[in-house]
Amino acid sequence: MNRSALAVAALGLLWMSSAVYTVDSREVAVVTQFGQHVDNITAPGLHLKAPWPLHALTRYDARARLLPVEATELLTRDKKNLVVEAFALWRVSDPRRFMETVQTDEAAALRLSDLIESQIAAALGQADFTELLSIERTTQQLLPPEVVSAVNTAAETRFGIAVMEVRLRHVGMPLQNEQSIYERMRAERSRTASRYRSEGEEQATAIRAKSDREASEILAEANRAAAGIRATAEQEAARLYAEAYRADPALYRLLRDLETSAALLDEDTTIILSPDSAPFSTLLEKP
Repeated sequence: MNRSALAVAALGLLWMSSAVYTVDSREVAVVTQFGQHVDNITAPGLHLKAPWPLHALTRYDARARLLPVEATELLTRDKKNLVVEAFALWRVSDPRRFMETVQTDEAAALRLSDLIESQIAAALGQADFTELLSIERTTQQLLPPEVVSAVNTAAETRFGIAVMEVRLRHVGMPLQNEQSIYERMRAERSRTASRYRSEGEEQATAIRAKSDREASEILAEANRAAAGIRATAEQEAARLYAEAYRADPALYRLLRDLETSAALLDEDTTIILSPDSAPFSTLLEKP
């Protein structure tokens, strides 16, 4: 066999080898014949097709991709402007429809962004401005779950794209309205805070008045009890003094004189008295 025959055989084998191809698990593919769809390849593995140029193979990335959706301005139910930013996760699910409608990732991102913006505007347009900006709700709670289902259904039907998630990452106000709205919100919060402070001060005054009244009542009761105890003690002391006087009047007078001297005199006191004056008269008496 000459060299020409070998070359022809090699070319023939190379041409036939183009009929065998593999699809990675991260890919989907479309087989076309002169631009017309022949087969959708969504399962990974080894596949067969007619050799080129009878059949052509177009591959697409089947992995999930993140799509940031640009900020868009919409109207709420009460005709207020609202700015929202969203993002979505999507992948190619039907390579044939994807090839026939958008063909590239860039075109898919543009068409999908328009679809997501319209669905979000329709959903949030059914709510009032104050409801959407409530501090008690997160951005994800603002978006009804039906939005993801609606976006996915439309994207599958029109573009062969599966949308797995749509979420809001920011909800705010237009810049030209933001400052005035913030001022109104601050004024409202200030009025609310003043009302709470006034109510708190009123309650504090009532509590202090009640506490002062209870303290006065407790103190008065304690004074009455103390006065009764003192009266009882003084009465008992007088009784004991009387009994002591009746038992020994001279000893009683001596003890009382000594108590009086101890109360009047200390080491720095100098008193000049007559010897016959009390209490010294008792001390000078002969037994």
